[in-house]
Amino acid sequence: MKIEIPLPSIADQQRVIYEAATVAAINQLRANLEAPTLPSPVGFDEAQFPRTHLLREHEGWEPPTAELVEAYFRHFQDAFPDYGTDKKLARLLGLRGQSADRRIREFKAGTYKVPYGVWRHFLVLTGRVPQDIIPVMAFIACSA
Repeated sequence: MKIEIPLPSIADQQRVIYEAATVAAINQLRANLEAPTLPSPVGFDEAQFPRTHLLREHEGWEPPTAELVEAYFRHFQDAFPDYGTDKKLARLLGLRGQSADRRIREFKAGTYKVPYGVWRHFLVLTGRVPQDIIPVMAFIACSA
């Protein structure tokens, strides 16, 4: 006697996973609205800097100045001691490798400009900009 267990297709399984991830993302977006509000960095006047570091790439984004990076990163690290080291902040921002903490220090010092993706990630984490939600144009079936 042969036992058959009907399984959903791979496409159906992927759709279920996609839907579950979308529901989790919606829940996270709702939870984000409840994040605490912190005061601005003490002794730092953001009005002295252009706001182009808050724009999207296609809107005219320009990398932030070293002074701005230093102030924002230090303020964040002071507010969240779990990310108080440059190594921990680097990991949070998706930087990997042995010299990730050095890269954070280089961003702060202005030796290197912060790449758009890393900076945007930080701005979203700190509630300075909203997350981008990308529309799904279609579900393309896998040919496996």
